[in-house]
Amino acid sequence: MSVTRRAALSALGVVVAICTASAAELSRYREFDLGSSVEAVTAVTRTAERDLKTLHSRPALLQEVAWQPRYMSGAPVADRGSINEIVFSFVDDRLFRMTVAYDRSRTSGLTNADMIAALTDVYGAATSPTRASADAALGITVLAEWQQADAGVVLRRSQYNEAFSLVITSLPLEAIARKAQTTALMLDVREAPAREAELARKRADEQHQAEEQARTANKKVFKP
Repeated sequence: MSVTRRAALSALGVVVAICTASAAELSRYREFDLGSSVEAVTAVTRTAERDLKTLHSRPALLQEVAWQPRYMSGAPVADRGSINEIVFSFVDDRLFRMTVAYDRSRTSGLTNADMIAALTDVYGAATSPTRASADAALGITVLAEWQQADAGVVLRRSQYNEAFSLVITSLPLEAIARKAQTTALMLDVREAPAREAELARKRADEQHQAEEQARTANKKVFKP
């Protein structure tokens, strides 16, 4: 067996090891469960409030936090080395999606078939991709999918840097998040003129106030 092949198989073993959910637990990845609160997730990742990004605040609160285990404080936790980053996405304080980006050094040499086989051992037989066309526009190839009534797992690969990623999604919560995001964008467009007018008024008030302050100060000391 070649060195390259041995390295690939070794990396494959790492990928299998990090996926602790069974075929009946698509809603769980390691110690994280879909539907969890922001507090529950950040307690494990030890991320700070400043790391939590608010994307929209109405009609639903959409937030996300990115976590890179290698930079986590405290003692290293075994089997996290294969993870480059996980982005946790929340709708109204409920985790609806986990996007896991793998460290390329840990998947180097692995083929698409290798990755699918590794995840098939964990989740069971994959189904044919149904999101390929939508993700292809983003430069992403969907390699395989696993789905139950309320949860789905998608294995993807970037067309640009060939990095692998895994997306674990709560289908009901994702539907709520998508609807909320669409509505939020519509509200942003609708309210844009009013926001611009208010901003212009505020700037004019600030300019007028600055001019009045300068006028008052200069009247006291000006000598013709």
